Amino acid sequence: MAGRIINVVRPNNLGIFIGLAIAFPGAVNAAQWYSESSARLRNAYDDNIRLTSRDHNSVVGMTLAGTIKAGRRTETSDVNLKGGVALKKYSGEDGLNTNNFDLGVNAAHRTQRNEFTLITAVKLDSTLTSEIQSSGLMWAHKRRIKKNFALSWTHFLSERTSLKLGYSHTDTDYKNAKNTGLSNYTYQSMDAMLLYSLNNKTVVSSTLTSSLYKGSNRTKTEIQDLGILIGIKHNFSETFSASAGAGVRYSTTEYKTSKIGGHNTDTGFLLNANVRRIFERTMVNGLVSRSVLPSGSGTLLITDQLSLEADYQVDERLSLNLVTAVYRNSSADEDNKFYDRIYYSIQPKIRWKIAHRWLVEGSYRYRYQRYDASDLAADSNAIFLSVKYVWPSKPSSGLW
Repeated sequence: MAGRIINVVRPNNLGIFIGLAIAFPGAVNAAQWYSESSARLRNAYDDNIRLTSRDHNSVVGMTLAGTIKAGRRTETSDVNLKGGVALKKYSGEDGLNTNNFDLGVNAAHRTQRNEFTLITAVKLDSTLTSEIQSSGLMWAHKRRIKKNFALSWTHFLSERTSLKLGYSHTDTDYKNAKNTGLSNYTYQSMDAMLLYSLNNKTVVSSTLTSSLYKGSNRTKTEIQDLGILIGIKHNFSETFSASAGAGVRYSTTEYKTSKIGGHNTDTGFLLNANVRRIFERTMVNGLVSRSVLPSGSGTLLITDQLSLEADYQVDERLSLNLVTAVYRNSSADEDNKFYDRIYYSIQPKIRWKIAHRWLVEGSYRYRYQRYDASDLAADSNAIFLSVKYVWPSKPSSGLW
C-alpha cells in the first residue's frame, strides 16, 4: 500500500526535486535540517460510527497513528516533507477496518517583495471521517483517494498594499462506490486578493474567486461559481482580534445523463466572521461563515458553518477543551437537493501532560445529522481515550 501512495505522488522524483530547486533556490542551500514526529494510540467506543438511521451496532476500536515532518529551512525558504499513517481496527461490526495514509510536500520562499508557496499532497482515507463536513455520506464506508496541488504568490506593492494570487486543483476518487450516492470529482479554484493596511492594527481586503466543479456519477455535473468578498481584520490587542467579510456569488450548473440534460443558475451571499480572544488561562475562538465547498455528493455545496472552540489551562499539566460545530449544507444545483442536510457536533476534552513528552487525552463526542429529503435523523455518542508521545525536535546542520 505504501508503494501505491508513493507512485501516485511521484511520477519522477528527480523532476520534482529539480522543479523545487528552480522555484525555491534558497531552500536547496538552506542552513538547517529539522524534523518533528509523534505517535498516538487511541481507543474508542461509538454507538453509531457510520452516523446512519439504518440498523447498526455499537463498535469498539483502536487506532495506532504516527506523523513525521522533515525539512530544511533558511531565513527566507522552507521545504518540508510531511507524512502520516493511521491503522484502525474495530470490533462489533464488520467492514470498518482501514489503513489511512497521507503524504505531502510544502515549499515556501520569500524575497524582499514577494512570497511563494507550493503545496502538493495525496491522502488515502475513509468516508467515515472524510465526509463529515461536506456530503455526510459516512454510512457506505468507502476508500477515498484525494490528490491536491496548490500554488500562491503574494506581491508587496508598497508598505501598505499587497496582492495575493492563488490556484488549487483537487482530484477525489471513491473506490467501489457504485450505488452509494458518492461521486468522484475534480475541483479547481482561483482567487485574487488585494489587501491594504489602514494602520498597524487594521487591514481591509477585496477578494475575487472563481471555481469549477466537475462531478461524475450517474449524472455528469459541471458547476462554475464566481464570487466577490469585501473584508476587514482588526487587532484590538495582542490577545484580541476579529475579522469580518461579506460578498455575493453566482453559479451556473450544467448536467446530463444518458437521456436528458439541463441548465440552471443560482445566486447567494458569502460571509466570514471570526473572533479570537486569549485570556490569562483561556482561549476562545468563534467562526460564522457561508462558503462554497466541493463534495462527494455530486454537487458543489453552499455551506453555512458556526463553530466555537474554547480551551482552559487549569495548570501546567491539565487543560480542558470544548469544540462545537454546526454545518448547514445545500446544493448549488437546484435539481440536486437530495443531500441537503444539517449536522452538528459537540466534543468536550480533557488533556493531561503526564510527562515532558507524554500526553493523555479523554473526550466525549455527540453528533447529529438529518437530511431534508428524509424525516429520518441519526445521532452518535462516542468516547475516546488516547496516549500521545512527541519525539524531541532539534534543528541541526545535518539531515538527522
